[in-house]
Amino acid sequence: MSIETGLLAQGPIATVYAGKDPATGNDFAIKMFPGTFDRETSAWLERERKALAAVRSTRSILQIDDVLTHPDGRSGVRRELCPGSLAGVLDSGARLGIPDVLALGAAIASALAAAHGADVLHGGVNPHNVLYRASGEFVLADFGVALRRRFPRDPMYAVEYTAPETLRDDTLSPASDLYGLGAVLYVALTGTPPFPRHTGQQPGERILQVLREPVAPIQDPAVPGELAATILRLLAKEPADRPQDVASLARLFTKLSRPGGEVVTGDSSDLTSEDEDVEVEFDDFAAVHRPAVPVHAAPAPVQVVQAPPRGGRTLIREFSGPLKTERGFPWKPVALAGGGVLAAGLAVLPLILGPAEIGGQAVPVAAAIPSPAAASAPAPDVKLALAPPQDQSDHVQLTWTAEGELDFVVIMAGERLETKQLVAHRQRSLDIPVDPARRYCFQLRATDGRHIYTTEPVAIRGARCNP
Repeated sequence: MSIETGLLAQGPIATVYAGKDPATGNDFAIKMFPGTFDRETSAWLERERKALAAVRSTRSILQIDDVLTHPDGRSGVRRELCPGSLAGVLDSGARLGIPDVLALGAAIASALAAAHGADVLHGGVNPHNVLYRASGEFVLADFGVALRRRFPRDPMYAVEYTAPETLRDDTLSPASDLYGLGAVLYVALTGTPPFPRHTGQQPGERILQVLREPVAPIQDPAVPGELAATILRLLAKEPADRPQDVASLARLFTKLSRPGGEVVTGDSSDLTSEDEDVEVEFDDFAAVHRPAVPVHAAPAPVQVVQAPPRGGRTLIREFSGPLKTERGFPWKPVALAGGGVLAAGLAVLPLILGPAEIGGQAVPVAAAIPSPAAASAPAPDVKLALAPPQDQSDHVQLTWTAEGELDFVVIMAGERLETKQLVAHRQRSLDIPVDPARRYCFQLRATDGRHIYTTEPVAIRGARCNP
């Protein structure tokens, strides 16, 4: 059997190849990972495969057909070959019409309903794992948590499709899958993700944007109000505020796709029985007719998966920024007249807070600050204060105080190291691994969703952070 006959795609972790079985002539895809599946991963993956195989009749789930090991030691999975992804369609500049978005929603929702009913989470719904068959059917690939835990991705990958609770503490649940569904439908309908990246925006600022800022409403008058409202509910910050019954969502998208279709809710008396399949009426997509996709019963509760902190320490979300060499910007907060802080705005511009000087060498510390905007009222004094760092040689303990519900990011600049943004979420302390031989500067930033608050930098081991 030929395995690597042609490169199809290179993802953040895995590489996808096209393969062909010379005996049958059947084409397939091979997704190779950078390492070997260990025993725990293999067992977890096999449990997920068997659970999904039990709902194979749901055609919008792309099944894993086999697990294999390459001669070079890498592990991979074999699955059906699809000609493209939703990400590729959107990257080409194409826009999906409302009938196609409804078909997309019904396909993903029915896949999630069946998987959740089998106690399998997806864990990362985004346009890259929404594929389509040669027939034009939408399918959802890459189900399961086993491989996501074995090969962690850069937290900034697909951050605009990641639920706030997943960014906050790595929680995965049916609700986080539904957030991904909402984000995919949002970008398919509007052409932009819920939180598009701004030029110069730093990683930590993007995280705070997803955690705090509301999603822009869908303004297109051609979009049915029920569809727009459902997508915004799926993108709610709190999991409990999102729709709870994904099977009902599939039925709703199906109803809306029919001419004159009546919008139904979970309380409607004419909802289709959970034992009855509903055919989804697909319109043309990529100039190909799509067969019907069955919609299955409402899912049973699925256990929430939360990654434990490694090594007994606080789980830190770390983002590296490019080294900056600019000089001449002091460590000094930029204030609005009478405001004391910067108000959060739509445009985000990079601001170099200034180089931290270590033995005559500049150690840059960069952070993205929203551009000034008129504030309707002065920002409250949250009394943000960063305590002197506790240097423990191989790690530094940071603690801080503030009033109110805030999200925090620690900016860390190290000697001859890239600037890092460490997302602390709503914690009031952080245990940060450091190099015992390097000197560092730290700064704390916080947001309440309307304002950005910043402390003066603090140093350890004789580092000089320009005041």
